[in-house]
Amino acid sequence: IEAVELGNVVKIVIGHDNSGVGAAWFLDKVIVKQTVTNKTYYFLCGKWISDDKDDKQLSREIAAQSEDGTASDPLVNYRVTIVTGNRRGSGTDATVSIFVEGEKSSSGDRVLDGIFSRGSTNHFSLPCVDLGAIARIRIGHDNRGVGPGWFLEKVIIRDPLRSVDHYFPASRWIATDEDDGLTTIEIKPVQVEPPTVPITSYHVTVYTG
Repeated sequence: IEAVELGNVVKIVIGHDNSGVGAAWFLDKVIVKQTVTNKTYYFLCGKWISDDKDDKQLSREIAAQSEDGTASDPLVNYRVTIVTGNRRGSGTDATVSIFVEGEKSSSGDRVLDGIFSRGSTNHFSLPCVDLGAIARIRIGHDNRGVGPGWFLEKVIIRDPLRSVDHYFPASRWIATDEDDGLTTIEIKPVQVEPPTVPITSYHVTVYTG
């Protein structure tokens, strides 16, 4: 960044316009170095810049510090498994996103970049600060594409810190033209992995009198 001589930098204001999918941003820190004097300023944040996280601020005013430090807890790579149902039209070409809420923190809305075809199992890494015990998830899609309707079988989240799997059964449509028409649902975890609901074929004969 080029600017007139600022003298001693005492603070910065940083933020974003909250546009786009997955706008929530976790800012760890900013380091500013004056290239003439080689003086370095450290701005430690360790907070979300988001309209639905922490204190819901889209900008932060951060005071300068003379020494570097740790602004936030280390990230935990949660493993998210998405199982799509095995029935006609159950896959989706819409953009899928997930929100994970724990007792200590939450993930914000995260886009899951994958192909959710009929009967598929997709795995994702979800880096977050420690969420604590996971209390619920919110999962859905943007209802775009040729076939956005989606039959979600279940979600499994692996907590590597505690070596625990959290199971979120769905076995339902997430579609505007099926069930209750919702494109986003909330699910609470259960203790045991739910079985996949099998599909049975029936032969129906109709006689007209």
